[in-house]
Amino acid sequence: MTPNKEDYLKCVHELSQTHQKMTNKQIAEKMQVSAPAVSEMMKKLLAEQLILKDTNSGYLLSQTGLEMVANLYRKHRLIEVFLVEQLGYSPEQVHEEAEILEHTVSDHFINRLDSFLDYPTICPHGGSIPKAGQLLVERYQTTLASLREAGHYQLVRIQDYYQLLQYLEQHDLAIQDKIEVVALDDFSQTVTIQYKGKELAVPFAIAQQLYVEAV
Repeated sequence: MTPNKEDYLKCVHELSQTHQKMTNKQIAEKMQVSAPAVSEMMKKLLAEQLILKDTNSGYLLSQTGLEMVANLYRKHRLIEVFLVEQLGYSPEQVHEEAEILEHTVSDHFINRLDSFLDYPTICPHGGSIPKAGQLLVERYQTTLASLREAGHYQLVRIQDYYQLLQYLEQHDLAIQDKIEVVALDDFSQTVTIQYKGKELAVPFAIAQQLYVEAV
């Protein structure tokens, strides 16, 4: 299993969370690769039975694929916790480091790291950390885009990839921030929020990757 294949499996998992039919074009945009490269890799993953074609979803992870993705997220998120708690990284800084290390460390190392960190259950971006041998089940699953009522919420999880982290940093929006949803506009495809004395119209494409809880 190469790091590139592992990244594709994570991409399929993340796109499946939007509950829209997944296309090769979406995968290419998220992975920032060419369409032919995606087509070739998806053929390989299908042949290796790591993913399955699905009429409604486009692609689904197979049971083996789900197990591999859970292990990848376990590694990535435990490394992020270590970088923040022990090395003083900020949540905005840890993703790139963890992205590299998750492909290189052993399961034995991760199990020891889990014990050293006293078995954390949530990563710095609000993602759940599965136990060894368990599938990934996210604790926070309500997206900002799925809300149907204005009101007061807390940002409790964000999908962990570079462009989204950059967007949030540019707008001074961070995990655990309290926000007020003031408008849900299906026509403009935006959710307007107020926080820290400012107002921001968040496109649905981004709001699908932000997870909230009512407060």
